[in-house]
Amino acid sequence: MTQQQSKKEEIAYWKQVGDNSFKEGNYLAAIEAYETVTISDPQNTEAWKGMATAFSLLDKPYDALQSLDRTIEIDPTDSESLEIKDLLLKKLLEENQELLNRIKGKESDESNQKLI
Repeated sequence: MTQQQSKKEEIAYWKQVGDNSFKEGNYLAAIEAYETVTISDPQNTEAWKGMATAFSLLDKPYDALQSLDRTIEIDPTDSESLEIKDLLLKKLLEENQELLNRIKGKESDESNQKLI
């Protein structure tokens, strides 16, 4: 077996470990396995997308965005990754807007109480 074949088998093995861990709901283990894949094969968009999805399910949207950005950098025509990134950004915008509105509401309440 050549070194190239061995490397491909190792990548396939860790990708499978990541996929199985993901299916079992063990997202941290999936991320670790996918990271192992991306170290050996930095152009592996499937591993980057798997990491993005796992990060998203762990409520780590910024890590998910980084993984998606890497996928899009590798393949700018990957419409699935572009759509997922768009959804994540919209969700973050909505969450940040809600937080800002709550902060503004508290400031307004405090200002009104000072007037009383």
